[in-house]
Amino acid sequence: MTSSNYQNAVDEFLKHCKIKGLSIDTVKFYDKELKQTRRSFVDIDVPIDDLRQIKTKHIENFIEHQQSLNRAINTINSRIRAGRTFFNFCLKKGYINKNPYDDIQQLRIRHEVGATFSKRQLKKLLDAPDTTTFIGLRDLAIMLTLAHTGIRLTELTSLRVQDVSFDDKGAINIQHAKNRYARRIPLTKRLKVVLKSYITERGVLDNDSLFITVENQPIGGRSIQDRLRQYGEQTGVSKEVAVSPHAFRRTFCRLKVEAGTNIFILQRLTGHQSLEILKRYVQIYGKDLEQAIEEGFEDM
Repeated sequence: MTSSNYQNAVDEFLKHCKIKGLSIDTVKFYDKELKQTRRSFVDIDVPIDDLRQIKTKHIENFIEHQQSLNRAINTINSRIRAGRTFFNFCLKKGYINKNPYDDIQQLRIRHEVGATFSKRQLKKLLDAPDTTTFIGLRDLAIMLTLAHTGIRLTELTSLRVQDVSFDDKGAINIQHAKNRYARRIPLTKRLKVVLKSYITERGVLDNDSLFITVENQPIGGRSIQDRLRQYGEQTGVSKEVAVSPHAFRRTFCRLKVEAGTNIFILQRLTGHQSLEILKRYVQIYGKDLEQAIEEGFEDM
């Protein structure tokens, strides 16, 4: 059986992922998590010079080490997922004869829904930008797109001008979705008006990214996060809820569930691969329990 050390196998695995056509974000995920895992393996003396020597007991020690560092459960689970996939690759290559992650379970997490904005908080944020300036109009268009579509940050930064159509009711076409399935999200009346105004102000440029800086360059995800934090501090909303792109996405899901939107339609709008997360919103924010509790007791 061929022998290999951890880092050489990781390099080969990442090359395999790229050749296989996995998304850039997925490759970055594996790269990041496997690097972090390697650092911890070194700290706790896991024998990384020979993958065949890595056993389940080492993975258990790794998890305990992560817990001692107060790593979040989601973070540890991400590293478990990345490690299991990587060692499955090593198994197929013949570098090991058993995956040390086979007997390792994901850590159990409490199924909660993160913080969302109230309608009052959302209105404060959307009223904050000075739309007499290009930056203010752009920031309103960004926040309104997040709020009215539930789009992910990576999807938003990948939008091009041609992905927005104003025919009939208008729509945004998500071409670079997380699950690689393109989807269409119709525009609300207000979003249609704001995006039209923004695109007119943006003008025709060599760069076709929808959201740009004042230097006419694509605006990055980090810059958008910083802008949202600034509006959160400016309005005082951040004292109650951390203002982030994902908070807008969670709020979109909550408001749609509260409005009675069918969960399968909501899944198509948000691009969730599984219904599990959306079911949590239904459990907490669905109105069917209040309606059902009175049924059968009308005459009593």
